Amino acid sequence: MSDTPESTEPAAPPATFEFLVHTLFTQALMALGRIPNPITKQSLRNPATAKHFIDTLAMLERKTAGNLTTEERHQLEEIQHQLRMMFLENP
Repeated sequence: MSDTPESTEPAAPPATFEFLVHTLFTQALMALGRIPNPITKQSLRNPATAKHFIDTLAMLERKTAGNLTTEERHQLEEIQHQLRMMFLENP
């Protein structure tokens, strides 16, 4: 028997580049009104916040240039393209 109580909380996902990019992508999708906020269950558009997340992904791409795997680079490029197209549809 262990001296520490068993945790009932789910394990956190590993800290990976892919998870970071996906988190920023999800935040941008919420700001674009494409998915509801998981807490409020409401979909609200906030173009300034969406642009902030898109710009953050662009900054991340610049700062990591030459240090990403092919898969990481491709993921980052694809996500940025998708978000920019969504942003232009309804700025």
